[in-house]
Amino acid sequence: MSLAGAVSGVSGGVSVGGSRNSAGKVTVTSEVRDREKIIFPDLNKSLTEVLRNARCTLYVLIDEWSSLPLDLQPYLAEFFKRGLLPIRDVTLKVSALEHRSRFSEETSGNDFGFELGADIATAPDLDDYYVYDRNPEKLVSVYADILFRHLNAELPTDYFIENVKIANGDQLASRLFTERAVFAELARASEGVMRDLINIFTLAYFNAHRRDRKNIDKQAVLESARQWFEQDKAQQLDGVLQSVLSRIVKEVIGNRRARSFMLPRELERHPIVQRLFDARVLHHMRRGYADKDNPGQRYNIYAIDYGAYVDLLGTGKQPELDLNHDREVTDEFVVPFDDKRSIRRIILDRAVLDA
Repeated sequence: MSLAGAVSGVSGGVSVGGSRNSAGKVTVTSEVRDREKIIFPDLNKSLTEVLRNARCTLYVLIDEWSSLPLDLQPYLAEFFKRGLLPIRDVTLKVSALEHRSRFSEETSGNDFGFELGADIATAPDLDDYYVYDRNPEKLVSVYADILFRHLNAELPTDYFIENVKIANGDQLASRLFTERAVFAELARASEGVMRDLINIFTLAYFNAHRRDRKNIDKQAVLESARQWFEQDKAQQLDGVLQSVLSRIVKEVIGNRRARSFMLPRELERHPIVQRLFDARVLHHMRRGYADKDNPGQRYNIYAIDYGAYVDLLGTGKQPELDLNHDREVTDEFVVPFDDKRSIRRIILDRAVLDA
């Protein structure tokens, strides 16, 4: 069965010109331009029949949606809405950054593209699940399992089972690292970014090997986190971003000995915040926190990247790495999480970003 019938040539436009010569004759020229047009009902019908005859479901998975130009995104969303969403046996998943996505647009009084909540449902923010501070004990096991699967896919079939008797991520963390706390430090250093987890692990492995260590120790993790920050993340920061990040580090870590801070939610789309977030030197911990002392204002809670302060660990400037649990609430602390863990009340304003 073919889908060719869903696309047909139609007249796209006509231009007419004319001239009169000295003998009174009139010469008329015309041009007809053809363009392709998608007949969505025919496309839906043909694709539905294909899936029914094949007895299968079509899954369309789109990654890096936010890398598309903003002005193109609503048009692509409209194509998917008309071409795929009406079909019961089609499932569409889109992975996107919230502040770099535009799913709909209004033109000539009409909306086109996805209407969030009506045409397509919003999924949970992955930052709510994979940021280390949100649920450290569980995420250490999750990260260990991700690393185990990644290595298992690259090594010969059944290498772990047959050669080193490792069957899961927890066993990998116990055998490959000097202790579980060292792997927890690797999980913290990755800040919920899987490529950072894999790259810091790779650097730590060769760091330990270079020092003739049988297992990866904490020194290897710390040095590798610093190296990865300098060779990957810091390279993306221009002079303006480096200056802003330095001011944030000085205020939050240097003056308050913390690693997280609150920012008014209206600054979420500030270009500097977006660029620091895209460079993975700031990380979301929670969105839309309402401070009891200022209930009309919503805040987003951010954490500074591990690599930005790893040099301070073990010194007098080391920030408090863990959220405080069951601390008595005072003016210096707020309790933003459901399990009563608190953070220091550090609120940055626009002046830090614009100075």
